[in-house]
Amino acid sequence: MMDLRKDRRVQYTKKVLREALFGLLQGRELSEITITELCKTADVNRNSFYRHYAIPLDILLELEEDIFERLSAVLSRSANMDEVILLSCKLLENDKEMSKIVFAKADGSGILARIMTSIRNNFPVENQIELSPETRPFIEMAYQFGEKGSIAVIKSWIENDFSIPADDVAKMISYLVNRLNKL
Repeated sequence: MMDLRKDRRVQYTKKVLREALFGLLQGRELSEITITELCKTADVNRNSFYRHYAIPLDILLELEEDIFERLSAVLSRSANMDEVILLSCKLLENDKEMSKIVFAKADGSGILARIMTSIRNNFPVENQIELSPETRPFIEMAYQFGEKGSIAVIKSWIENDFSIPADDVAKMISYLVNRLNKL
């Protein structure tokens, strides 16, 4: 019983610290936010903060890891690339606030690059790109172009406040990737 209560307190403390950080990041950069200010905004004492984190960046890193785990779960239950793209876009759209903070303030392209590596492992390039003698030397470049382009589209979509529905963004990325695969 005590462990459950402690776990609830830990969850609550992390939740209020995350929310306070989100609020403070609306108007400022992470480097401008002090631990004192974060704790005051969250109504949490500094000892509670230090029990879970060393610096405010640790909160964002924890969020990035959470997003990575959720995107990885999407990947593990998807049978094809188009489905992975669609489900990933929907996941990001469903938690707009977290996506904005991670991708706008913490440069979440690292998460997307990790996901792209997972996708590449599950959907090998050889199975995605139609190979011909002319295109064989460009396989890696084409894959990198598709990967970096997809990351840029997703970041732009998030930075523009999800102004296009996730379904449409996913269709556009899938279209571009599929066209690229047919060089």
